[in-house]
Amino acid sequence: MAARRRTDEQLRQALAMVSEHGGDVNAAARANGMPIETLRSTYRFAEAKFGAVRQDIPRTLSFEEAWRMWRKSIGMAKDRYVPKSGTSVPKTGTRKILVIPDLHAPFHEPEMFAAMLEREADADHVICIGDVGDSYALSRFEKYERMPYRDEWASVTLCIQEMATRFPTVEMVIGNHDARLERQLRQRLTEDMVDAIHLITGGILCPITAIAKRYPNVRIAQHETPSGKSVDWFTTCGDAWLGHPEKYSRVPGAAIRAVEEWIADNEVALGLEPFQLIVMGHTHAMSWIPWRAGKLLVECGCLCKQQGYMLSPRVGGRPQRRGYITFEQTAGRTDLNSVRMVWFDAMERVA
Repeated sequence: MAARRRTDEQLRQALAMVSEHGGDVNAAARANGMPIETLRSTYRFAEAKFGAVRQDIPRTLSFEEAWRMWRKSIGMAKDRYVPKSGTSVPKTGTRKILVIPDLHAPFHEPEMFAAMLEREADADHVICIGDVGDSYALSRFEKYERMPYRDEWASVTLCIQEMATRFPTVEMVIGNHDARLERQLRQRLTEDMVDAIHLITGGILCPITAIAKRYPNVRIAQHETPSGKSVDWFTTCGDAWLGHPEKYSRVPGAAIRAVEEWIADNEVALGLEPFQLIVMGHTHAMSWIPWRAGKLLVECGCLCKQQGYMLSPRVGGRPQRRGYITFEQTAGRTDLNSVRMVWFDAMERVA
C-alpha cells in the first residue's frame, strides 16, 4: 500500500501542535482530537524534512506560565483568585476610584501595572477604561510583531484576575481593541451563524465579557439609554463620565473637547445628567483641561509598551504617555481637587 502523501502545510501544522505542548506528541494529539499514531507519524516526517526545532513557530504561553512570570516580576508568592473582602462604598461615604487606562495586554508594562496596584491598594472601585487586551492577532493592519492569540488570552485573563483579587469591585469598559473579535464575527458570519454562537455561548461574543463572568466582583459597563439600548463603551460614576470613544486628534486636547461637546449634545438621547468630570481613554495621551464653569476634562494615558507601528516612517499623531488617574467621590459628587494623575514617564526621567 502506498504511503499517504502529506503536504508541507500538514507537516508544519504537526510541528506547531507538538511545539505548543512542549514536544509531547501524546498531549498534542489528545488536545487536537487526533489519533496518536497519526500525529506521531506526521511529526516524524516533519522532523525529517524541516528539523525538530522551528524558530518561526513560537511556543505559545499558557496561563500557568504567564502567572509564574507575573509572580516573579512583582515578588509575589500568593496563588489564585481570592476576592477582596469589603464593599465598594466605605463607611465614611467617600470612596476612591482608580481609573486604569489602555493596558493592551500582552503588550502592557508589567512593572508599571504592578507599581500601580501596590500604590493604589486602598482604591474602593476600579474602572478599566477600555482596551484591556490588544487582539493583535485579529488586527487587519500591517503586523510588526508575532503574537498568538493564546498568549494574549493568558495575559488578559491574568490582568483581570489580578485586579479582581486586589479590589472590591472592578468595572470594564469595552474598547475598540476588546471588540475586534465580535466585530469581525458579525462582519464575516451570517445572521444565523451569529445566532448559533449566541445559543452555544449564552449570548457572549466578546472575550472580555466572557472572562469577566468568571469573577463575581467584575462587571462589564452597561449604560441603558431611554430607548432601551445598552452601551458598553462608556460608563458613569456619580457625576463622572468615563469612556473609550474612538476619537483621536493630533492637536493636544482636541479629542477630549470634542467628546465633551458630543456628550452635551446627546444628554437627552442617552439619558445622561451634566457631568463635572469627563475622563477619556483610547488616545494614549495625557491632558488635564479645566473647562467651562467648574468642569474638568482628562485624557488618562496608557500602561502599554511602544509597539512597532509607532516607529514606522509614517510619522504622525502624538506620543503616548504612560500613567493613570485616581479621584474621590462623596455621595456621587466628585472632588475635583482630588483628581490625581500619575505619570510614569516623568518619574523615569527624574530617576
